[in-house]
Amino acid sequence: MQDPAEELERDELLALARRDAEAGRVEEALRKLKPLIAGDGALAEALPLAARIYAQLDLVERARACYRKYLAARPEAVLESFELGMTYYEKGDAGEAEKLWHGVLERSPTHPPALFYRALLAARAGRAPDARRDLEVLIKAVPADNLYVTRGKELLQEMDSQKGAH
Repeated sequence: MQDPAEELERDELLALARRDAEAGRVEEALRKLKPLIAGDGALAEALPLAARIYAQLDLVERARACYRKYLAARPEAVLESFELGMTYYEKGDAGEAEKLWHGVLERSPTHPPALFYRALLAARAGRAPDARRDLEVLIKAVPADNLYVTRGKELLQEMDSQKGAH
């Protein structure tokens, strides 16, 4: 008996995988994505979704492989570059994360999550001036109701209270 998924075209499978992922049906989404991301004929548009699912499942190397494959085809992709950096950040590789976020900010100087997380790394590494610089850009360039602006202001307050404690 033929698998019903084999009757679907690649764009249809991707659309269904997106629906599954949005509905929290991760296993179903991954089953649809696997044939789309396999081998040299991978559907580029499927790679970021697969990467996000792999990251959610804590399959970090698979997530990174999907992000890298996607970025090889679309090196200008800011969101996916940021998300690849998050896979390093979440596993404690601040250097690699910061390098990726630096590249994001070269292409998109006011990217809120990259500004915030790079500032967070700088603050944790004792590089307060670097952290403040990124946070000032974030607060000035991004609408005040943005989550990262709120978090950035909290980080500034935390840095100020630590500075006052010394």
